[in-house]
Formats: sequence, structure tokens, C-alpha cells
Amino acid sequence: MTTTRKSIALNTTRQLWGQCGGFCQNPSCNKPLFREAEGSSVSIANVAHIIGHGSSGPRSDHELAEHIDRDGVANLIMLCLECHKVVDELENRFVVEEMQEWKTAHAERIKSLFSIPNIKDERELLIEVNDLLEENAALFQECGPYSENVIGGVGGDGLKVWKKRCLDTILPNNQRIIALIDANKRNFPYPWEMYRRMLEYKIHADAFQDNCLTDQKINDYKLFPRRFDYFVKTNLGIASEHPKVIEKQELEFRYNTVQTFIERFLSTHSAIASLQELNRGTMLVELCDGRKLKVFVTNTYYFTDYTLERVLEVDPAVDVIICSSPAGQYSDSAKKECIEREIGLFMLGEFMGAINHNGDLYLNFLLKSDREQRKERITQLIKEANPPSGTQVFTFGSFMRRKHFQDVDIMIVYEEPADITKLKLFESELGRLICNQFGKPDLTIASNREFNALRLDYDNLSQVYP
Repeated sequence: MTTTRKSIALNTTRQLWGQCGGFCQNPSCNKPLFREAEGSSVSIANVAHIIGHGSSGPRSDHELAEHIDRDGVANLIMLCLECHKVVDELENRFVVEEMQEWKTAHAERIKSLFSIPNIKDERELLIEVNDLLEENAALFQECGPYSENVIGGVGGDGLKVWKKRCLDTILPNNQRIIALIDANKRNFPYPWEMYRRMLEYKIHADAFQDNCLTDQKINDYKLFPRRFDYFVKTNLGIASEHPKVIEKQELEFRYNTVQTFIERFLSTHSAIASLQELNRGTMLVELCDGRKLKVFVTNTYYFTDYTLERVLEVDPAVDVIICSSPAGQYSDSAKKECIEREIGLFMLGEFMGAINHNGDLYLNFLLKSDREQRKERITQLIKEANPPSGTQVFTFGSFMRRKHFQDVDIMIVYEEPADITKLKLFESELGRLICNQFGKPDLTIASNREFNALRLDYDNLSQVYP
């Protein structure tokens, strides 16, 4: 079954996460949707359709099929990878009404775990909110993206710890702060200033949640609104620095962080002949091969096309942009735009590897760890697609060589004689899974005999299964 589907709307995903509480909604499973593996938190969450798309999707013959929004919240349920596959493969055993009951019962259980007290004393409410803010602040200072734990080990265990704390503490705290204020707003005179202040905080909390839980990153990520924390503390009589003072301190700290990266990682790089700081955000890097690069360093949490345009408005002569925050990243579209303009857009680690190359290998540099992650993910998708016995799968082309790629080149090699029906089903399912994960797949099928007889021009041929 292959059907072109639009992506699930961001607000829909938010609602589903709120209902599931981070756990599979199959009552016989209920496993956490983030699994610990080798020190990292890996998402195994899948948004499943109760009534599938098209005329042949799971449970698509149900009487409600023509009367519902199949991508709406009411028709979606959050499951783990295993349960999603089971309910779709064995659709006759998992009927629509039963899955709807799963979802309703699960949401009620999650809601009961986080019951919000009815508070009529504003100071009491402020104290509860401040305690949650303080816990979040302590975690940010100890293991956040600009903490010594992260800066001291760029891309290492510090970031893994930060991600865990985001999932198990900061996100639930954010949700509870919003719920405390929203649920009790009718207990105070209208208009209530605390509620208005909370709405600004909610913009940050929603963006932070989206960046933590989904692949739909938020452009120009809304930073923590210091004015909200300042409002809470001053109304409790707690001495607190004015937000403008804190912002200046944080800006200075982040500039110093950039300087730390330069001194620790770039000044001793074997490919760099000299470094000259032009201003606090820009430096001139001369490479040993004679290239001279004007490098702009940014602390932007999520670098997008919009951010790129703002940088080029300030300095259109920039050759390289480095996203220095270890917890940050850039969008695929921003990377593509930079490649087309022949501007290098890199995380710090990528830049350190890329400058050993020229041309496309430089602009499209792919870390070894990225290649391994792609290979592992493709292998996982192949297993999910249930390959016939004796099947081998290879990738080739730019997928294992370039940061930005147009499609995923896959070769499926089978043993003769083969069950063509099973082979075609495997090809179809693998194509669907790859398309959902990476983009357009280009699949080729060949027998062992045909494969061995080929005069392969395939670039970067890599066996990914078995």
C-alpha cells in the first residue's frame, strides 16, 4: 500500500503529545515513547491513523471513513513503532471502536496524574510557579547548551544529559506552569496580569516542546522570556536582576563561549594557518591551502532561511556560517540555500572536518557519525519492511556522502528463485518508510546473478542489510 500523505499539522502533533503523556496509548503496552540506547534518548513514537487513508488503508472500510478528517486529532493515536505495525498488519483484530477507547482511557489516566489544584490565593499560586521555574533554571545552568558540561564535551555526554532533562523534567514543568495559571484564571479579577504574562511564556514553551519532541522545528526559536520570571519573583518580593541586565550578561557569556570554541578547537586545527577576529561575531580564517574564509559565528538555536537573510543583510561577504551552540542545528532548506550560494553552513564539528576538503565535498561535508546514523536508520527501516529471506540491500550515490541529497538510491538484491509477490510488497513498504523518513527513494531490484554481472558505476556503494 502506497498513498501520498500530507504531514500531520503541528498543532495536531502537540495535542497528541499532550494526550499521550509520552507513553504508547495501547493499554497492553504503555511503554515510554523515548527509549534509552547507549546513553541517548531515541524516539520510538509513531502517529497512527485509526482509520487509514485511501480505500485500502487499515480500517478504511469503516462507516465513519467518509465523514471524518483522517488527519484530525480524533482519528489519530500515538503508538510505539511495534504497536503501530501490529495494529495495521492485523487490522481485523484491532477495530476502530476499540482503538478509540484506548485513546480516551489513556488521555483520562494522564490527565488524572497531573490534576491541577484549585488555587484562590495568588501568592500561593506564584510560589508553585516559581518553584517550577527555579528547578528549570537550575537544570539549564547545570547542563544546558551553554553550561560547562556541554562546552567541555561538544556533542558528547553533556548534550545527552541535557536532552534527558528536557524530556523528563523541563517539558512537564512548563506544561504544569501553564496549566496552573490557565485553570485558575477565573479565580482572580479580570483582566488578570499573571495570565497575560503567561501567554508570552506559553509561546516559548510550545516552541521548546516542538524542538524537543518533533521534527517540525520552529523558525527563530522563542527564547525563555525573562520578563515572566522577573514578574513572578518581584510579586513574591524576591530580589531579581532586571531582564535587560540579565540579557546583557547572557549575551556577554555567549560571546565568551564562542571565543572558547575558537581557542579550544580552531586555533590548533592542522588545516588553519591563522585566525583573525574582525569583531565579536566574525573572524577571518586563512587555511594552509591558501583559502581565506570570512566566518560568521552564531549562537542561534535553530538556523533557518530567515536567519540566513538577516546575516547576509549585515554582511553579504560572509563565506562561512558556524552554528556554535552544541544544542542548536540548522534547517535542511537553509543548508540547501547556502550550498546554492556557495556559503558553508556548518555546526562547529562539521566545519572542522569540512575545511580539509574543497568544492562540493567541502560544502556538503558529512560527518562519519552522520553516515553511520543514516546507515543504522535505513537498516532499521528495512527490518520494519519485512525483507524476504536471502535479500540484500545496498545504498549508493549521494545519500552516504552528502549532507544535502536529492533522493535515496537503494538497490534490492534477491536470491533466485524468488517469491515476486513478497519482493514487491517489501519494495513498496520500504519505499513508503524511506519516503516518510528521508524523502524520495529511488529503488532498483536485481537478482544476485544480475548484480554480480553489473559493471557498477554506483558511487559509495554500501551494504546496509543484512
